[in-house]
Amino acid sequence: MKLTQRPNILIFIPDEMRGEVITNTSIQMPNVRGLQDDGGIIFTHNFSVNPVCAPSRICTFTGQFPHNGGHRSLYQLLRPREENLFHILKQEGYEVVWIGRNDLFHENSIRESISKRKSVSKHTIIKIIKEGMKKFGIVKIIKAIHKIRKMEYSQNDADKPEIQHLLNTFFGLNPHSTDSKWFNSFYFGKVSSEKAKESIDIDYVNQAVKYLEHYAKTPKKSKKPFCLYIAINNPHPPYQVEEPYFSMYDRSKIRSPYPFSLEEEERKKKPLYANRMHTLYRLNEFSEEELREVLAVYYGMCTKVDHLFGQILKKLKETGLYDSTIINFFADHGDYAGSYGLTEKWPTGMEDALLNVPLVVRVPMMAPKTSVLHALTQTIDVFPTILEIVGIEHPYTHFGKSLLPILKGEKEFHRESIHAEGGYDVREPQAFEIIPQSPSTPGMGIYYIKTKTQRENPTIVCRTAMWRTSRWKLTLRSHPDAIEELYDLENDPGETINLFYNSKYQEIIRELKEDMLQWYIRTSDNPYYQQKREG
Repeated sequence: MKLTQRPNILIFIPDEMRGEVITNTSIQMPNVRGLQDDGGIIFTHNFSVNPVCAPSRICTFTGQFPHNGGHRSLYQLLRPREENLFHILKQEGYEVVWIGRNDLFHENSIRESISKRKSVSKHTIIKIIKEGMKKFGIVKIIKAIHKIRKMEYSQNDADKPEIQHLLNTFFGLNPHSTDSKWFNSFYFGKVSSEKAKESIDIDYVNQAVKYLEHYAKTPKKSKKPFCLYIAINNPHPPYQVEEPYFSMYDRSKIRSPYPFSLEEEERKKKPLYANRMHTLYRLNEFSEEELREVLAVYYGMCTKVDHLFGQILKKLKETGLYDSTIINFFADHGDYAGSYGLTEKWPTGMEDALLNVPLVVRVPMMAPKTSVLHALTQTIDVFPTILEIVGIEHPYTHFGKSLLPILKGEKEFHRESIHAEGGYDVREPQAFEIIPQSPSTPGMGIYYIKTKTQRENPTIVCRTAMWRTSRWKLTLRSHPDAIEELYDLENDPGETINLFYNSKYQEIIRELKEDMLQWYIRTSDNPYYQQKREG
């Protein structure tokens, strides 16, 4: 069977999923992993270029590195002049449908790139508002919605029951008291089945299913090929999930590729952020069993994501769209989830726990020679891969490298090294995260210590660059007092022993620095692709 028109495109992106949940067969991911048996390929060594949501997504869909466009924070989103995959697809006749969260577009650039934008459904919003109106009245609920949308609620506001009602629906309330060591751990625990039904991710998936049903019924002459982009929230912290996912993983049998704890001497050799997080979040008081609890719930959240993804695959098959749709499943970045005695993420964290992310691709009508590839790849490679598969040539210049030759089995080698970067300078106040009103602020309070620490000591989040080969990982930082890192991944895959200050490895460091310098020179900027002079 040969496709007579350009294939449809599905992009399903969970937030904060580690790559090891796909490669670790003890984690139940039957729908994602099952694509292997149907012509899909799992990339085991795929890496993000940044450990934070917005920068990593922007780079993925532009084929750029963070330094090319200054995209290193949550706030510098894509502006109208910045080219991206969705804009190109729309120009080429695709109906681009975006369902879910936004860590990608500035509001002024959405219309240029997106045909249809779907966030939380009207049905869900109306349900939440109606419940609030019954309890608190229409005036209070409308005012509460306005404050939350603008992120203008103070601690006094957040104590009001109408605001707590809305925040609990979207974020969940911290179940721990402020004096509990769990309060800043990002761990919320078991969610009731009733609460789970209000999940925004379920709402997103239901909307995607309805879109596919409607698309399948549309007369052929009236429809364009689609690009359906689904961006869900999970498994982003707080760590919370309902049954059966909560109890799915035996805490005593969990095996992580990253250590839960470090020897005291080795912890001293870690960057400042790792030690500050460890103590300020009170994670230094956690036993290994308690850190396993965090990881078990995180794994449960990942399996729930797989279940939601399975609903999309099921609908593609039911509607006859499965064999005319390119399927892409990947994450923006990973999560500590208890590793190294840490939780959540950090803007300059360069561990594989944060940067190694899933990538699974299925191309219809292609019979690959293998279902697993171990070549080094980066998320920015998704951009040119999709364009090449659908046959779109565009003059836009970028730094992604198409995966199609290794998908076809024509090549085994892809990249010799990969690169990531992050962090901010003091001269960039616009990049620093906003500090919530207090640790108790519902929804955002869990970020209070993290954001306050960055403001009080900017050294902790100084600009950082990482260079990784199959064996070595070098991480450099811009502040002269910041700890830099070198790991021998062949003998220390868990990144526990920092060799940067060991005299035996200075020649290795020199060679890696030279490679990084040459790379920075080659990628230092990216001129606008049009040559036309104006003025």
